[in-house]
Amino acid sequence: MKKSRGWAYLFFAMSLLGLFGLHTIYLGKPLKGGFFLLATWAGLFALTQVLILPSPSIPLVIGLALPKLYQNFVLTIPSPSLLLVSGLLMLPVLGVWWWVDLFTLPRQTRKANEQVERIRL
Repeated sequence: MKKSRGWAYLFFAMSLLGLFGLHTIYLGKPLKGGFFLLATWAGLFALTQVLILPSPSIPLVIGLALPKLYQNFVLTIPSPSLLLVSGLLMLPVLGVWWWVDLFTLPRQTRKANEQVERIRL
């Protein structure tokens, strides 16, 4: 089935401006679309964890007012998880990939249509 550039841009716009990868799945690249989806969810998870966690200055201020034994307990901050770090690292990658896809969707659509024609023959 011939792919439409308009539909590709519509899927790009509908899926949070391309971050969920619906446009790539439509153009016949489900692995790339799956990567977009996983990277987006990992990045959103990491971003919410960073924004929801309390500021490090809050435990410091509370800890200074508490006895010395409890002060050490309050200032202990757990190390970030692998998912958190990888999710935060995926956000700039997704940003660059988003811009690339925004401007290369016509070429990607043309290539997808060429593959459809080759399969028909």
